[in-house]
Amino acid sequence: MDELKEKFIEGCTKNGYKKEVVEKIWHDWEAFAQYAFNKSHSTCYAYVSYQTAYLKAHFPAEFMAAVLSRNLADIKKITIFMDECKRMGMKVLGPDVNESMLKFIVNKDGNVRFGLAAIKGVGEGPGMKIIEEREKNGPFTDIFDFIQRVDLHGVNKRILEALARSGGFDSFTEIDRHQFFCLDEKENTFIENLLKYGNSFQNDQLSTQQSLFGGNTEIEIPTPVIPVCQEWSKMYRLNQVKELIGIYLSAHPLDDYKFEIEHFCNTTLSDFSDLT
Repeated sequence: MDELKEKFIEGCTKNGYKKEVVEKIWHDWEAFAQYAFNKSHSTCYAYVSYQTAYLKAHFPAEFMAAVLSRNLADIKKITIFMDECKRMGMKVLGPDVNESMLKFIVNKDGNVRFGLAAIKGVGEGPGMKIIEEREKNGPFTDIFDFIQRVDLHGVNKRILEALARSGGFDSFTEIDRHQFFCLDEKENTFIENLLKYGNSFQNDQLSTQQSLFGGNTEIEIPTPVIPVCQEWSKMYRLNQVKELIGIYLSAHPLDDYKFEIEHFCNTTLSDFSDLT
């Protein structure tokens, strides 16, 4: 404003206004500027705060799904808002290749469903390929149907491992998470065998479609056998989810001690921060 004062006074006097009146106007503007900018911002923030509080109170699941989606790239903020969902008594379901979208959504039961793009190591590109195939040809019936249909150029070994470890395939009841990582006699994991099967199946389908001859020339490719191996410990399983999602979702390592913590402990961990 100081830089514009001389130009303002000069322009007004040229247009016939008295200098005393112009300086009085400028003096009033200076006084106004000392509080008007902050006041306007305070009003806007108060209005936005009111809208936010209303949405959180009346549409809690939709509100939290939106907040979580807004912070997809920040795993630390995702963790904070997931804790807030838990505090509100809201059920947050893990990722699921048959229901999840890229971002967090509210499913038909009113629960928040984790987004595929929020899984560490998955991202939007592979997540979108899974969603597009599901919407085009319907839900995946099992892990073999999934590996037959999804674009394996985008959904590679690393993506499959992240989905398996985070629970993205849990809706396929014929296989558990640990079985994806069982080793065969050649030291190959089941995921690696799935990829070999999926690539062979898709290449066979492509060659059949491009064949110059009529008739059915398909060769039936046997599906790999789901292996049996030692299950993951509860702690290992929980830590896999924590690493990829940022929070213990279905359970917590201290759940076995919940009774003792609630009835025999009189101090929380946050209280110890005051002692340092």
